[in-house]
Amino acid sequence: MDMIEIKKGGKYTIVSSSGDDKPLITEGEYVGYAILGEEGSLVLRIDSGGKSKLRLIPVGTISYIEFEEENIIAKNKDDDKGKTTYFN
Repeated sequence: MDMIEIKKGGKYTIVSSSGDDKPLITEGEYVGYAILGEEGSLVLRIDSGGKSKLRLIPVGTISYIEFEEENIIAKNKDDDKGKTTYFN
């Protein structure tokens, strides 16, 4: 099976836990991956009140990610072994 990689510049909707009973829904442009403390985070550029802001979403809080198929890159999982962390 091919692995998929989300594309920088693509638009994504990420549903994550927010610390209360309701999930946090983030819609924005994927900018990259960052380390927050000891945990990896996805970085999205969001529009908040007419201003562009960056939001870091810790990977451990993500429930699911929604996106259009044009915003993924299909790769053979053996091509970049050791270069990228894949989540199944």
